[in-house]
Formats: sequence, C-alpha cells, structure tokens
Amino acid sequence: MKKMTRFTQLAIILMLVALLAACGSNNNGNNSAAEATTPSANASSANLSEQPADENAVRTLKDAMGHEVQVPAHPKKVLAPFLEDPLTALALKPVAQWGAAGVPQQYLQDQLKDVPVLNMEGGMKPEEALSYGPDLIIFLAPTYLADGSYEQFAKIAPTYVLSDNEADWRGNLEKLGTLLNEEDAVKTALEKFDKKVEDAKAQLGTLPSEKTAVLLQADGEKGFKLFGPNFYGGETLYKTLGFKQPAIVTGDYDTFSIEKLADLKDVDYIFVISGPGRGKPPVDNSLWKSLQAVQNNQVFDADSGHWFNANIIANGLIIDDILKDIHE
Repeated sequence: MKKMTRFTQLAIILMLVALLAACGSNNNGNNSAAEATTPSANASSANLSEQPADENAVRTLKDAMGHEVQVPAHPKKVLAPFLEDPLTALALKPVAQWGAAGVPQQYLQDQLKDVPVLNMEGGMKPEEALSYGPDLIIFLAPTYLADGSYEQFAKIAPTYVLSDNEADWRGNLEKLGTLLNEEDAVKTALEKFDKKVEDAKAQLGTLPSEKTAVLLQADGEKGFKLFGPNFYGGETLYKTLGFKQPAIVTGDYDTFSIEKLADLKDVDYIFVISGPGRGKPPVDNSLWKSLQAVQNNQVFDADSGHWFNANIIANGLIIDDILKDIHE
C-alpha cells in the first residue's frame, strides 16, 4: 500500500514537471511572436523621422495691427481677398477669390477658374467667410477691414493683417511667403520677375529715358485721371521701366478737366485704361485729336484687370503689354 502511494506521488510529480516544461515552451513562443510584431527602439526612431511635420502645428506671429495670431504652420484653406495674384505666383490656391460685382480678376482665371468668387460689395462679410471653412484669413492691410470687424473674422479662423503699406507689393510678397512658409517660392518668383525686367530694359534700350508716357483713365468729355509713379500701373511705367513723366504728372491719381488735355500735347505714349465699365477717351474732341500720341498712333489700350493693379503677375503682364506696343 505504501509502495502504491509512493508510486502515485512520483507519477504526480512527473506530470507536474512535464506540465511546467510545456508552459515554459509556450511562453517562449509567445515572447518570440511579440518581438516579431513590436518595432525595436531603433526602428521606432527611424519611422518617426520619416513622418511629416505635425499638420496641427501653429506659430505665434504678430500682424501689422499688432495682433498676436496663432497661425497654422501648414494652412490648407486660405482666404485672402485681393491677394490672389501673389498667392498664384507661389502656386497656391485660395478657397475663394475676390470679385467686383461677381467678376473675378480675369488675368488670373487660367489658374483660378474653378475657385468660387466672393461677394465683395461693401467688403468681405464674416458669414460668407465662415461658409468656406478657412483655417487662415489674410487681409492685405487694415484698410481692407471695416471698423470693428477684425474680431468677427478672428472668431472664424486665425486672422492676419499682412501690411501697413499696401502699395509695397514686393515687400508684401515677402511677408506673405514668411507667413505661409513659402520663402523659397518667393525667392524664385522675384528672381524670375527681376530677370524679366532686365530683359525688358535691354529690349527697350534708350526709349524710356528719352520718351514721355502717361497712364490715363478717361471719362469721356468729363475729364480724365492720370496714374503717378506710386499708383498701380504707373509704378511699372515710371519706376520699373523708367519712362519719363510729363510735367502734368505730379500726384499718384489726380483728376483733370477735359481742358487739361492740352498739357498732354507733346507726350509720346498714352496708355488708356480699358475694360468693361471703363470710360472711353474723347475721340471726337479737338484737343484729343491734336495730341502728338494720337496723331502718331501711339495710344494703346491698358487692360484694367492688370494695369489697375500692383502685384508680381500683374506687373509682368504690364511689361508684356509695353513691349508689344513700343519698340526702339
């Protein structure tokens, strides 16, 4: 009886040993499987380094009005009325574009034809801005904001006022590049534009230094306006390409009576703002007929879409127009 008991105890002990050995073997197998599916520390580091930058990252930047703005590092839905030209130069599309009476800037439509047009009558409305779900709203200058409206837009999305000098298109392009992390694209665009100016000057030769020119906005028999060297196309005409200003051009955008046409008598070239809704020159007026530029067929259309503008693409198109119309 005692022998049987000892035998039974021995059998139980042997069974326990076998069971423990089996468990140990299974645990080793599980550990191996875990090691096969869990990346090593080195592998984890390598994968992280290949991941794109945090799409939700923001930068705190101070705008032209002194606001501290939490700007997305990688904005995807930018709303920037009347900044479509520089955005397009940087190969960026806004979620909606500026328009006058529902008509956008025509010279940009090759790139923006599929972009909705804002109702800009009286300025951009907060409720319309909200409908496009922007993650960044940019205004060129404080003058583009109605009094008290900044906070309304800031509740919709981070809102940044770019500049206190809306006429400084080059500086504003650089500011836009910094804001959108597109500094390299800005550098490339400016280098291309500067090369275009250099080539244009070479093609024009001594003409700009010898010839006078005006950019005129006509209003039939009521009179006319002249663009100065700091006003839209006038800057390209006078400052960029160096055409001479006649004595009558002293301001930036002055209005004259029809009798003052006599002061344009000896002007070599007249560029007339043209396009839908623009006034026509007084072609039947004797003063107009007496102008040297008229008699020499040196009066040219200047499409208001880009001549009534001052941005990198528009300025390039103005240069193209001048080279097409004027030759040494």
